[in-house]
Order: sequence, then structure tokens, then C-alpha cells
Amino acid sequence: MYVGDDMNFDKLSYFVRVVEKGSITKAAISLNMTQPPLSKSIKDLEIELESKLFERHGKRLELTEAGKLLYEKGKNILLYSEKLVEEVNMLNNGKERIVNIGCSTVANITIIPKVIKKIREKNLNIQVNVFEGPSSYLIEQLRFKKIDIAFVRNIIEKKDDLEVKVLYTEPVYVALPKGHKFEGNKTVEIEKLKGEKFLLPHSTTGYGLAEYIIDACEVSGYSPTVSYWGTQNLPMLEMVANNIGIAFVPASFKDISMLNLPTLLPLNSGSIHTRFNSVELKDGLSKTATEDFIELIYEVIEENYKDRKEINTIPFTKI
Repeated sequence: MYVGDDMNFDKLSYFVRVVEKGSITKAAISLNMTQPPLSKSIKDLEIELESKLFERHGKRLELTEAGKLLYEKGKNILLYSEKLVEEVNMLNNGKERIVNIGCSTVANITIIPKVIKKIREKNLNIQVNVFEGPSSYLIEQLRFKKIDIAFVRNIIEKKDDLEVKVLYTEPVYVALPKGHKFEGNKTVEIEKLKGEKFLLPHSTTGYGLAEYIIDACEVSGYSPTVSYWGTQNLPMLEMVANNIGIAFVPASFKDISMLNLPTLLPLNSGSIHTRFNSVELKDGLSKTATEDFIELIYEVIEENYKDRKEINTIPFTKI
């Protein structure tokens, strides 16, 4: 397929409009133009691409395979060009570029503030809008294009529309009430937690921490007694502090200094680790602000966790 020099955004946008309206007549009306020049534009595009884009069945149009490819890629190109123009205008007018991210409350406490600090130090002129919530909610917001990127802990099941990258992996700690018999230990074995009341987080999408804990218990010969299921770890830690049960959290929770956390001890089980992932739409086109934000996330993770042997950071690769 040859793309001629005359291929331009106008012809591409006309083509996309025809596809979305379902006919040249409806597309012409929505574009406030007459039908003949729109038909000519589509015909010229087919000639330039040396490909038939539509099968015509009377007034009904059906995309060919080449047409489907051009539509899927073309609409993203148009969207990216709009975003790029918007960002350039914001930059020229001294306005902040905007990045919308989704993450858990804990990530918003431990990592995001450090990224915001770097944005200010580097004078990147980026405004960050944060949406908090469970993984299923964040993935939904991503698909609705309400956010540009999500940061989640669950192992996301393979989806054709999502691109998941692991930023770092870390072991799991058990949270114990004050005065618990294991409080003075250096580590705790999963088999010794039989009979405890477990407080576990729902895995709202994919495979999460709760599934790892339950699997490890069953390997150790028992099914745990789960007295509470929740979607956020912080309320469960408050329940631990009130001697309601025990909970399990990633090692990075020890970095939360502003809260009065219960005792956190390493869970002595090498098979239980959690992942901190970034999730984007596979066919989406990142704004420059999002790309800058991702680079800073890696920078913060590397600076804060590179000397923590228990946490395995994944090197940043710029595409």
C-alpha cells in the first residue's frame, strides 16, 4: 500500500466521518458540505492508497479489510493530532498540560507526591488529576478515556485492548494487632497463621493478593477463616489496630509514615509477591504529559527502592 504525498488530515477525517455516520449523505450533512466533493475526496483517497476502502451495496457502505485498518489507525492519528495541537497551545500560552491518572489511595500517598515534587523541581508545567479506586473502576475509566493511565497491583488478565507493564514487584507483609503473639518475630510463616481471622482485599479484576494468600494457606494444609472482605487496605489496617483480625499488605506500606500503622512483619513465603503495574490502552496514543509522567514514575521508583533488596524494580525503557 503506497501513501501518496497528497494524503492529508482533511481526507482522513472525511473518511472517518463517513465510516462513523454510515453513509456519505449523512457524513456530508454533518460536515456541512455537499455530497459530490465528499465522494470525490473518498475516491481520491482510495486512488492514493491504491486500495478499495468500501464495498458499496446500493447506498450502504461496508468497510474492506484495508478500510478497517485505515479507520482504526486513522482515528487514533486524528485524536493524537488534536491532543498534540492542544498541548502545544497550552505550552505557548503558559498553561499546564494535563495528565489524568488512576491509582490506589496508598500509591497516592507514597509515590504520587514524590512525582509531583519532581514535576515542580523540573518546571514541567504539568497538572496531575488523580482518580482513586479499585482496579476494576480504574480499568473502566481507562476504557472510557476518562484517565490516561492506571496504576494497579492486580495481575490483569490478558486483554487485547490493554498494555500492562510491571514497574516493580515486592513481597508481602502481615499486619498484626498490638500484643499479638508473633509481634516480636522477625518474620511470620503462613502455616502458623492457621486459626487467625483474615481480613482480605477483593480482587476486583484479575488475580490479586487475596488469591495468593488463600493459595499459600491451602498449600500449607488449611483454608483460612476470612472474616472480612474489602476493597481498600487502609480500612483493614485500622481494623487490625482494633484487634479485629490480621491483614496482608505489600512491603511498600512501611513507607507510610503519616499514619499510625499496626505491626508489619515480612511474610516468610517466597512465592507471595505483588506487582505494581501501569496499564494503558494498547491502541491509545499517549499525550506528551503522560509520557513525561511515566518517566518520572520510574525515576521515583528507582530512587526510592533501588537499595531495598526485597523490592525488584523494572528498568525504564523509553519507546
